[in-house]
Amino acid sequence: MGTFDWNKIESSELSDYGLFSGKIADRLKKVKEASEEKNVCPRVLCGLNNADRDHAYLDLLKDDPDSVMNGILACAEALGAEETELYLPENETELAEKLKGSLEEKGIALKTGIINVREAADDFIIHIAGAADLAAVLAGENPEGRFFKANGEMKRLDPSTPLKEVLDLTDAKAVWNGYTYLTLEEASDVTVGECPTGTALLIKKNQCIVEETKKALTEDRKISCGKCVFCREGLIQLEYEQSEITQGRGKAEFRDYAEEIGTAMHTQTLCSIGQKSGDAALSAFEKFSDEYDQHIKKNNCPAGVCTAFSHIYIDPMTCTGCGDCLDVCPADAILGKPRYIHMIEDLDCTRCGKCLEVCEDGAIVRASGKLPKLPQRLVKVGKFKRH
Repeated sequence: MGTFDWNKIESSELSDYGLFSGKIADRLKKVKEASEEKNVCPRVLCGLNNADRDHAYLDLLKDDPDSVMNGILACAEALGAEETELYLPENETELAEKLKGSLEEKGIALKTGIINVREAADDFIIHIAGAADLAAVLAGENPEGRFFKANGEMKRLDPSTPLKEVLDLTDAKAVWNGYTYLTLEEASDVTVGECPTGTALLIKKNQCIVEETKKALTEDRKISCGKCVFCREGLIQLEYEQSEITQGRGKAEFRDYAEEIGTAMHTQTLCSIGQKSGDAALSAFEKFSDEYDQHIKKNNCPAGVCTAFSHIYIDPMTCTGCGDCLDVCPADAILGKPRYIHMIEDLDCTRCGKCLEVCEDGAIVRASGKLPKLPQRLVKVGKFKRH
């Protein structure tokens, strides 16, 4: 290419993105010196951080793939690297197909999944956004700010911009910054530059922190390679705890177990999946302890999300005995016949909610806590008395 200019990169003081945001020039020199000393030829690997499930920075590849590819090739030129690879998450099949031809033309191998850091000890790893900025600097541009996706739009923002200026926190109870939860008070002080995945997501008041944490850990398990014992086993245990809590089987000691496991994962794993995924559980337990107490001690989900703490019943004063709910119940948990008030067998009910969707009279109710007086046998419509 003949386009790499060490002076431009050094004078720009350009830093990479994500969790490993050191100055790109310094990191390039370190890898170059190490490769010369070991007499090896490093590869250039480009992708998101392994633990990045938000995928916000993939917008750069969708909107301007050439800048990312040129940044990769510039790194290869600086290091004398013969192999270059671009990594996409496995589920980004449409984007992979879109980029396939251009990557082949430029000699960049397309890979799916996470970067194997065990095999990349001698290689240079650069973030997708870092590669885009590198290409911009070498083209004579002066990128101002850092890429950040706010309200569905990727833009450049001053990294010192507070999250409260780009997010509407009105209906939120927490903010997810990519790897950990922030309280609303913290979110007022945290900046966009402190969000390593290039975006921040609102956790609304009607969302359950325990359920959201379970989902996060489940997704982390899906992308983990499973080769680090503490990552593999740690994620299993942390996910199990959150699942048990949502099912009404939580235990007070789960907090201590999570802290022990999550803290060990920080130092006993090789890549960001193991190092950061446990933070979801750690921050949830620490910052939303009241919500966990509600689940564990009071058998209640404050957000009304965890169905194990709810009941679905048929209001005998409203039911018309139409039978629509009987037809859709997959568990056959509803008893009834025409013109008789229907009843739900609580032990058989799976809380799927399909009966709620079909009841045009609004007679089926999901609720937690104490239930009103209900029929103990089939009663004709209009004949049931509360007292």
